[in-house]
Amino acid sequence: MITADMLCGRFSGVGAPPQVGIRCDGRHWASVPVTTDDTGAHFTCQLPPAAWPQSTKVEIRSVSGEDLYGSFTAPTRKPITNLHGLGAIDVLKHHPLPFSAVPYMSFDGARLVVTGEHLPPAGDPGALTVVFGPGVAYEFKYPLPSMAFGNHFWYWPNAHLSAFQLIIDLPACAPGSDPFRFRFEYSNGNPLDPTALQVGDVLGRQVFIPPRLDAGIGLPRDNTQLTRVQTWSSDQSVTVTGYNAFRAIEALLARHGVTHGPEVTILDWGCGHGRVTRHFLQNWPQARIHGTDIDGENIAWCQRNLTAGSFATAPLVPPTEYPAASLDGVFGISVMTHLTAEVQAAWLDEFARLLKPEGIALITFGGKGAAAWSTVFRGRDWWERWLETEFDDHQLDAALDGKIADKTYYRHTAQTAEYTQGFWSKHLEILEIIPDYIGNLDVAVMRKRRQS
Repeated sequence: MITADMLCGRFSGVGAPPQVGIRCDGRHWASVPVTTDDTGAHFTCQLPPAAWPQSTKVEIRSVSGEDLYGSFTAPTRKPITNLHGLGAIDVLKHHPLPFSAVPYMSFDGARLVVTGEHLPPAGDPGALTVVFGPGVAYEFKYPLPSMAFGNHFWYWPNAHLSAFQLIIDLPACAPGSDPFRFRFEYSNGNPLDPTALQVGDVLGRQVFIPPRLDAGIGLPRDNTQLTRVQTWSSDQSVTVTGYNAFRAIEALLARHGVTHGPEVTILDWGCGHGRVTRHFLQNWPQARIHGTDIDGENIAWCQRNLTAGSFATAPLVPPTEYPAASLDGVFGISVMTHLTAEVQAAWLDEFARLLKPEGIALITFGGKGAAAWSTVFRGRDWWERWLETEFDDHQLDAALDGKIADKTYYRHTAQTAEYTQGFWSKHLEILEIIPDYIGNLDVAVMRKRRQS
């Protein structure tokens, strides 16, 4: 049975396979799990977007392709749209990288359990694997049902099959192995649509598990501080995502010559309650670590609780109190995602003032991946206007109402990498832009311009 591009299948009798492979017009499309419950064995699979031929021959086979369980011709299907009339195909053409979130872990003294969600690469859950170094004992359960991703990523085929559970058996791991990092790998090379971008050559992404229990010691007990900007945050997610953001920033700083040491000064611009700063303080003890934020309440908490660092409330518009040419590195995670173009320009000029000649700025922005993520709330008019202008800062964000004086300051801002390259490069030299580097945020790697 097909309903709104969803194939719902059922096995009768006994001996149903654990997975089935779905072929469309003779080409492998996706491998999906078969679930057994009191009503029998059944599976669901979202078919390719309707930009494929309207009449599609569908085959249900074993994963190996050797056994044929059934075939039929799918009837004409209407294009998938969200509640505001925006088409899935239009979004997919600009969002080829599958988003993942790994926010939770638990530990029973022997086993680490990591849970999260990862969109099926090119719509195929069977194409996703995790890879550890040698000697790690683990079990990867994927895909599992995900109502949250299925609803939010309405445009992504089989997003309802995005959840995973990773169980790492520490006592069974070989001595000297590293069970605290893994990477996602994609085995498929098929596109979501014949006219869309290929995604099979996307590099696997590394995920880090905090190896020290004290990484989560000392978080704000006022939960509004955790959820003020990231509404889904919890003690677990703050620890895990903060550590992963630290490792991502650390790796990119090292790539451009900035490593920890007694003469190194780093600024976390937009530090909040120190979600990432705390990991720099713990892992870069010789460096001078600073944090600044426009949220004075969070800064006051950091001053009382993260005493190894130096924290100061930032003005809404620079300059700051930091001296010129004083920073080896500055990073800002999801700050430009809330600023107007004029305020962005002012802060870019401030970074140019603060950086040492070889200093590096790592600043994220909401690019095409973040804009696609927001389309659950967007209509066709907004999407087409954004693709044309490549920048939008019109929508206010109330997350800091009551925490800062200007209610019009904090925005929801999205911009393309092309816009960012052209606009930001007027203020700093852009060395590279990496899409979806931290969550669904792109990062621009910059330094001050060389004197001619």
